[in-house]
Amino acid sequence: MKPDPAGFFVGLDLGQRLDFSALAVVERLPGPLPCYHLRHLERLNLNTPYPAVAQRARDLVATTALHGTTKLVMDATGVGVPVLDLLQAQGVRPAAITITGGHSTSGTGQHFHVPKRALIATLVALFKAGRLIIAAGIPLATELIEELRNFQVKIHSRTRQESYGAKGRHQHDDVVLALALAVFYAERI
Repeated sequence: MKPDPAGFFVGLDLGQRLDFSALAVVERLPGPLPCYHLRHLERLNLNTPYPAVAQRARDLVATTALHGTTKLVMDATGVGVPVLDLLQAQGVRPAAITITGGHSTSGTGQHFHVPKRALIATLVALFKAGRLIIAAGIPLATELIEELRNFQVKIHSRTRQESYGAKGRHQHDDVVLALALAVFYAERI
């Protein structure tokens, strides 16, 4: 079943002790090539328990749903599966994306396995094409821009494997990933 072309997508990137959990709300506007407006960004405090993260995601989805069709898209890597279980027990049916280090995307419908490179490539392509716009005045817009500037690809000298993430030990990529999860899914359904 294909949802309405317009709607909202809430991306949830999970963290806890060293990285923040982050939420991004993106509105998809219909058209031959849909455009996306980032309407909301938020970070939860470090050490927020996962049940509280699940509750905040559920509350944000319920609030956003008052304005149109809304889909939660969450990181199902690592601790993501128990958080997914919590949300499903609360009646939320998120799409789950397991972030991989591979080169190909697999899965359909409600669960995908997606290389981090594909998530970031989607985000970059949408920004370059002018199809992703950051709404004026949203909280954390400055942090998002900073995270985008600090995001890098590293290639291991011996294995030639790529890794993607924030440049620097104390840098974060949580709002970038929350946004990337939302737009990746929105582009594929």
